[in-house]
Amino acid sequence: MSFKRAVLWAGAVIGALVVLGVVAIFAIFPRVSAAPDLKVEATPALVARGDYLFNHQLACGACHTPELEPHRFSRVNDSARIAAGRRMGGAPEFPTDIFAPNLTPAALGDWTDGEIYRAIVSGVDRQGRPLFPVMPYPFYKSLDPEDAKAVIAYLRSLPPQPVTLPRTKLPMPLPLVMRLVPADPTPEMRPGAKNEVALGRYLAFSSSCFECHTKRNARGEPTGIPFAGDNPFGLPGGGVARSANITPDAETGIGSWTRAQFIARFRAMTPEVAAKVAPEASEIDTEMPWTAYSGMTDEDLGAIYAYLRTVPPIHARVETFTPPPSK
Repeated sequence: MSFKRAVLWAGAVIGALVVLGVVAIFAIFPRVSAAPDLKVEATPALVARGDYLFNHQLACGACHTPELEPHRFSRVNDSARIAAGRRMGGAPEFPTDIFAPNLTPAALGDWTDGEIYRAIVSGVDRQGRPLFPVMPYPFYKSLDPEDAKAVIAYLRSLPPQPVTLPRTKLPMPLPLVMRLVPADPTPEMRPGAKNEVALGRYLAFSSSCFECHTKRNARGEPTGIPFAGDNPFGLPGGGVARSANITPDAETGIGSWTRAQFIARFRAMTPEVAAKVAPEASEIDTEMPWTAYSGMTDEDLGAIYAYLRTVPPIHARVETFTPPPSK
């Protein structure tokens, strides 16, 4: 056999193996269990708990609720269209346009409670297709099941919003990589307030503190030092925001902050305050959903502060805002 023919045969074999590998990934993954047989009793107390979780602690509305137009500082949500979905944007943090879907009964009315539960904690839709992991389901897999049920009860209570957004279309190889991310949940019980550091850890991961304040790659995998910040976020005006260092380093982190100062920083940016700020492209802005977290309880914010005091201090100065290039 000539060398040229051998190379062609080798190329054909490699190509066939690649095709078989792609087919196998699509056939085998995601490897998650069937949706549980679950029926959530939407009591007033559970709905109220879900409201707090969706709009404040988990900040789901930061992605799934349209923002007020024109753009406001930190993307103020349009409270008249809670959970109606929104376009989240593209570069630099996403490889394509990302759309957070409508979660009101207009879109989820024919989903079972078990299918919604599985989507939250495992990251697949009702057909078993993977959700783009900008939704932090890799962290929601540890949610207390009672928290997840409360979110379901709240979503069922919302007025239907007849909004249909495009499906997110991802370039290869992301559709393959995404199929490897969903997994069965590993639920944890939410720690009580007496175990403040443990509660703070639970909140720091479920409320996306770790996700946003740890640098990640294009696939959403954490690659930086936990809580040291510098994760980039594209802004509507074309600038770039970067998450802050929230480790207890006294000079470049929050080591010099008191508990009261930490809580007050959140309380200062209510929706009413943020709605009055319409930054120009060159003015400081952020993707931090301050308005959502401003509604968290002192107990929960204080627990996050207590936990962050236990992580290793990292001396890393972050430029938290870069304006767009001048034209």
